[in-house]
Amino acid sequence: MRGGMSTCPAVDVNLFVRNGAATIGATIESVLAQSWPNLTLTVIDNASDDATVAIVRGYMAEVPAIRLLRGRADIGLTANCARAFAHGDAGFVLPKTADDLLAPDFVAAVMEELLANPACAMCHAAGVVFAGDGDLRHAYPESHRLHAIGADPVARAQHVMARYTSAPSFWGIYRRDAAERLAAFRCNAGWDHAVLAELALYGEIRHVAAPLFLRRDGGKPVARIARAATEAAQRGLPIDDALADLRWMTPLITTAYAHVALFAVARLPAAQRETLMALAPRIFRARWGALLRQEAASFAAAVPALRAVPGAWRAARIAEVGEAIAAIVPDAGRHAA
Repeated sequence: MRGGMSTCPAVDVNLFVRNGAATIGATIESVLAQSWPNLTLTVIDNASDDATVAIVRGYMAEVPAIRLLRGRADIGLTANCARAFAHGDAGFVLPKTADDLLAPDFVAAVMEELLANPACAMCHAAGVVFAGDGDLRHAYPESHRLHAIGADPVARAQHVMARYTSAPSFWGIYRRDAAERLAAFRCNAGWDHAVLAELALYGEIRHVAAPLFLRRDGGKPVARIARAATEAAQRGLPIDDALADLRWMTPLITTAYAHVALFAVARLPAAQRETLMALAPRIFRARWGALLRQEAASFAAAVPALRAVPGAWRAARIAEVGEAIAAIVPDAGRHAA
């Protein structure tokens, strides 16, 4: 890792972490090994209470250019990830998890694609899954890679909604001026889906075919991700108490509806926003129809017990989920109100 003397554009690598002592050393090593000559590495620590900070400081003693931003209170994964998108002032930013690894040519290959295509807002690389012991397990299918290109922002967003599936296509290098146009990240299931769909409105999303992104242990179950994404979980509170958001109970419906809500405030003319708001339910019904209906039925069955907890707040949360169900799977919506 070298500094700004290079003629290559700078890339801010912002590694966000909480209690990542078991993996952060290998992750830092994979950034330091990049062949791209103009990187800055900042570790954005979310109030870790394990050995994470000590490990980072050990690297800082050897590589003074590494920076550490240490939070004093746990703000939650989503908010810390948002900081990783926003930190720095380079023209390109790579938000980075503390467990996944990068092949040495990841940044160079992705930057080559970005620089060759000025309309590209983000580029990612093909991914593979490895186990904790370093053994490669499998490659992500080619169908998981995003190739949202062309001049039509609506068509680009459609491509993302129809195709985005796995993490390697999210953890790419973002052009800073496109990333800065994004709405605030929301604490609900599918927030990453919505981020990429909005990003596609502001530029192309491309990929390089080489498997340069190494994901540790693969993905997590949708229900687990949805629970962790709630605002209650982000604040360290129970997700199922009387004051909690209930959208974790319908993670796929919530993901689809998040797109509708996002498109309402996207930076596009009203006609295009209305088109996208109408397209989103149709696209997700085509992808996940049976699962969406299962979620709606499960929530409808849970409503009587949920209503047993009195109060306007709980009633409003039930209504929120019912609204999403009615918008995404309208034939099931009447059963969830």
